[in-house]
Amino acid sequence: MLKIKDHNELFNQPDYQEQFERKKEFERPWPAEKVREVAEWTKTEEYKELNFKRENIKINPAKACQPLGAVFCASGLTAPCPLCRVPRAALPTSGVI
Repeated sequence: MLKIKDHNELFNQPDYQEQFERKKEFERPWPAEKVREVAEWTKTEEYKELNFKRENIKINPAKACQPLGAVFCASGLTAPCPLCRVPRAALPTSGVI
């Protein structure tokens, strides 16, 4: 019988772990110490002030699907109108939108 593995099990197998290690050569990851330092900094009041005083945001649709990104982005705004797919049945039949 075919057993489909959960992604947590699958990616913990030795083959995948070796592949992840080899990829690091090309990804140029930050040193672990720097990652820990920045992670700790994001918990400070200084970071909180910088983060919440932003007035603009840039959404990279390549990081998530564009409609979902639009919904997430609009949910943080006042009176949003996110662009979502409208079912054909909900469109007017007169041809005028």
